[in-house]
Amino acid sequence: MARRRCRECRALLPEAGPAGGRPQLYCGERCRARHRRFMHRLDMTAERRDDRLEATDEERHRLRADVFAVAHAARRLAAELEAHAQQEPWRQPAWSHQPRPEPGRPAAPYTRAASDILNTAEHALAQAVAADRAAGQTWEAIGSALGVSADTAARRYRQPPH
Repeated sequence: MARRRCRECRALLPEAGPAGGRPQLYCGERCRARHRRFMHRLDMTAERRDDRLEATDEERHRLRADVFAVAHAARRLAAELEAHAQQEPWRQPAWSHQPRPEPGRPAAPYTRAASDILNTAEHALAQAVAADRAAGQTWEAIGSALGVSADTAARRYRQPPH
């Protein structure tokens, strides 16, 4: 039978005695403790990786919802503009010199709709930064993607501690 080796230092272990018993795994307490610390670090690394993956999935889900909201608002504005373009020229909102808002509707509907899209897109950008940070991206990489410094990106988008 081949002789066994220590799991930590790979030293040869003594042959099993005639009394039997469980085979020896380590050459001594020092190797056993070292291996135990190593396995603990592996477990902690795997746990941190799992936490990061879970946080990334959550942030990605929030980002996806925000992107769909931006797309929906943009489609709604495009449909409204298309409907106005299909009207007779004298019925289009820009026909009169000073268009009056319809009762119950705010003035400057195109500006308000575009502003809503912009606000939703800014929220989506903040969610994208949060998703990238959850995935482990650095502020330098995020700042570079935004065309600003890492400090500026961190100042704008850093999440307050929970």
